[in-house]
Amino acid sequence: MRPACERGTTLVEAIIAIGLLAGAVVSMAGLASVAIRTSAIARERSMATLLAVQKMEVLCRDASALAPSAANAWFVDTPGHVEYLDEFGRPLAGARGVYVRRWAVAPLPADANLLAITVVVAVCRTRPGSASCGDPVSHARLASVRSRLAW
Repeated sequence: MRPACERGTTLVEAIIAIGLLAGAVVSMAGLASVAIRTSAIARERSMATLLAVQKMEVLCRDASALAPSAANAWFVDTPGHVEYLDEFGRPLAGARGVYVRRWAVAPLPADANLLAITVVVAVCRTRPGSASCGDPVSHARLASVRSRLAW
């Protein structure tokens, strides 16, 4: 049997335990950072989706009066087809805001009375080398087909 003074942990065991604990804490900190970023992206996408749905409802309600836009109006800033919004979704007068909302309206080749409507809302971040803002990660894009004629 060992004497009573030799019962306990050795210095090597204590250092190994501290090392394992430190590794676990560092791993948890990394996971927390990923969780925070993912949560922020989800919040931005949710708001972008809500803003896209709002614009789609307005456009679809007035489909008979919509003028066609450039084919890529949902992708680039086209006058009359872009809005900058604050963090609450209120339009701003020409200034860059928190969100950018773009939309395109194009008649379908099969029937000019059918309109393809696309709305894209993105967080207004400028990517390196890009002149226009719009984060491809935190964006929402909706598309619909509406008739100019009342049913």
